[in-house]
Amino acid sequence: MPMNISEFYARLPEEHFFRCHRSYCVNLAKIREIVPWFNNTYILRLSDLEFEVPVSRSKVKAFRQLMRL
Repeated sequence: MPMNISEFYARLPEEHFFRCHRSYCVNLAKIREIVPWFNNTYILRLSDLEFEVPVSRSKVKAFRQLMRL
């Protein structure tokens, strides 16, 4: 049976992954670059992906604390 992203994220180790958006969770070790974006949010560039992953407005505060920004 397929899992939704919430179920999948619940199985990941918290210290290594962050749910940065309702559609994305990222491996913290794979973040190559954190780029400031509009409305005090960020775009993440990951070492294994060609596209950029957004950090949603609702997740920015937790992301800043986690990354000590």
